[in-house]
Amino acid sequence: MRKQMQAAVFFLGLAAMSLVAAAVPCRVGWASADITPEGRAAMRGGAVSTGVMDPLTATVLALESGDGAASEKVIFISCDLQHITDGNRPGVNMRDDVRKLVVRAVPELKAEQIILMATHTHAAPYASRDEQYSRFASARIAEAAVKAWKNRKPGGISYGLGHAVAGHNRIAVDRDGVARMVGSMQRGSVSAPGFSHIEGFEDHSVHLLYTWDKEGKLTGVVVNVACPAQVQRGTLVSADFWHEVRGELAGRLGPDVSILPQLSAAGDQATTVMVEKKAEERMQRLMFPKTTDSRLLRRKQIARRIADAVASVLPLMKGVIEWNPVLAHKHERVDLPRGFPRPDPSLPVYPVEIHAVRIADAAMVTNPFELYLDCGIRIKGRSPAIQTFMIQLAGSGAYLPTRRAVAGGGYGAIAQTCVVGPDAGDQLVDASLRLLNDLWR
Repeated sequence: MRKQMQAAVFFLGLAAMSLVAAAVPCRVGWASADITPEGRAAMRGGAVSTGVMDPLTATVLALESGDGAASEKVIFISCDLQHITDGNRPGVNMRDDVRKLVVRAVPELKAEQIILMATHTHAAPYASRDEQYSRFASARIAEAAVKAWKNRKPGGISYGLGHAVAGHNRIAVDRDGVARMVGSMQRGSVSAPGFSHIEGFEDHSVHLLYTWDKEGKLTGVVVNVACPAQVQRGTLVSADFWHEVRGELAGRLGPDVSILPQLSAAGDQATTVMVEKKAEERMQRLMFPKTTDSRLLRRKQIARRIADAVASVLPLMKGVIEWNPVLAHKHERVDLPRGFPRPDPSLPVYPVEIHAVRIADAAMVTNPFELYLDCGIRIKGRSPAIQTFMIQLAGSGAYLPTRRAVAGGGYGAIAQTCVVGPDAGDQLVDASLRLLNDLWR
């Protein structure tokens, strides 16, 4: 009899929990802002912008689960920028400026619940060197974040995995072991007589998070790829291939569906075609016969591939919508050892902020670096989540290379481009996994 009473109490508790979940569903809010400079702005390499090729966008996704002060809240903000200044570089601190503005307008939010990230377009203003632009962009980003928070309504999420060949490992290694990052200051070529191999792995996964309103209508998609937006060069402001991705998906999904780009671990990846370049260029011309500009052809090719991945996974997502997904968030400041390639005891540590967010059985984990892919793969391989969305450049970190990259001496693995070395990468991987495992406990 006692066991029966215990069982009844247990199942009544479950029923009560279900009623609470049904009464307080997940809430989702979207918004975006145009952060295209209104005048001339500082660009990378000391240049100044000469015009606008296509607009820059900040896209915001606000999520909340639970009720009242105890509810879990997180805001993701993706920006068509090279990086997010965070105080670790001279100049303005866009991350904290945005957070202060948002929290001032929405006091129930905490600064650490607001996560900014960059797509790493090389054709955006260099925010750390242009205080006027940074203030302008911060104000508009914060306004969009507040709007997304106020826009949140009951909804659901579903997550899935697609694939698209967008980025390639861009480090060519000679027979003598010397590595060269193609497309950087060190020029290398797979067609050179001394070429031996491509240094590392490539990640063609497209991690996707779809959001839905309570009627089951698609409201937005998070699109996570291991490829920086680096096709476009020069002094014309541009969002790079994400401009074409937005256009492709607007045509397929409708203009009201929000698209939030995320850049996965891709410090050694780029849009550069390393092998079969002539064949790829021919296919680009066949696909887009009215386009003659070589960079625009590549942008359109990448965009179509990403849009195909989003569209092909979408039909499977309608049957697996979760209306009350687990939402949990942990963050941590990690003091990484400064020095390259080894820590220098005489130098202060390099503080970084990392976040781990659980959404149902999917995870998102951030870092501020141009993180070499191997580090991201180590986190994905050991993550407790079904899917793990890696997010790099959620800050202003430099390259964080692997030991084999340092041995090869390529551009992204030298003292001039790094503030920390592979030992710091080990600590970053361990800290990320610790946060993820805590979320699943």
